[in-house]
Order: sequence, then structure tokens, then C-alpha cells
Amino acid sequence: MRREPRGVLAVETLCPYGYPQVIVNRPVSATDSDIAIFPTLYWLTCPYLCRELAVLEGEGLIARFEQRIREDALFAAAVERNHENYAKRRLSLVPSDVQQRLKEEYPERYLVLAQSGVGGIRSKRGVKCLHTHVADYLVHGENPIGAEVMASFDRPLACPDKQCEDPRP
Repeated sequence: MRREPRGVLAVETLCPYGYPQVIVNRPVSATDSDIAIFPTLYWLTCPYLCRELAVLEGEGLIARFEQRIREDALFAAAVERNHENYAKRRLSLVPSDVQQRLKEEYPERYLVLAQSGVGGIRSKRGVKCLHTHVADYLVHGENPIGAEVMASFDRPLACPDKQCEDPRP
């Protein structure tokens, strides 16, 4: 299912052709009566990379990363550290008065923003989707899963011939 990004704060990275590749989403939308959260901070917008990553997910790459996390303590620690850093970056974009309001009125939502990892995953040793890990990597260069995915590409890292249009309906 195709989902649209919410509350775009900025275009964070561009592809080689100058099109948006990763955007930063606003983690909260606050009104007088409610605070909605959106824990996916970085959103991959490149249709080409999105398609390529969907193929890798379909081939079971998420399950292989989760298996590696269970078996490789150093890799697991790096993934956990990255999830924690992601949560800190996300929370730093929420004004302190909104953080305080979240803590008081919506403590469970505050915990999602303050403690969940890449893309809002609750497990610090889990993999939600490759798209969120690659987007995080493209912005910060630190995400161990995103780094491995991008290093494994045996195809171009940008669409051929500036074909950046998304063919999905």
C-alpha cells in the first residue's frame, strides 16, 4: 500500500539528478485539542530506490537482517545504538513545550517518540522496513542496515536516464 509522507519539514538529500531522495517529516502535529505523532522521521521519496528496496524485501532481506541481529552481538549493538540515535534526533525536533504536553497528556505517544527506533519500531533490535533504514543512512551515513543494503547494490543507485517518475497508480 502506498502512503504519503506527512508534515514535510525539509528535503534532506537529492538524487544525482537533483530530485528529492529523502525528506524529513514533522514528528508531531499539535493543536489545542490533540497531538498526533508520526515516528518515521526520514522518508525515502525516490521511486527508483523504493522499487529496488521492495524487491529486496520481497526476497527476504529483512528476515536475514533480523537473523543476523540475533546471531551477531556487534551488529546487534550497532543496530540498537542507531535506533537510539534516531529517537534522539526525532525528539530534538519536537519543541520542549510540546514534549512536556505529550508527557502529561499522552504519555504513551511521548514514549513512542522518545524510545522507538527507525521508522517507529518498538524493538531496538528489529528491522521495520529497508526503506526507513536506507533513508536514515542516506541522511546520516551511520545506519548499519542501510549501509549494508546500499553497499550490496549491484545496480545503479539512481534511475537510468532521469526516469524519476513513479509509475504506480
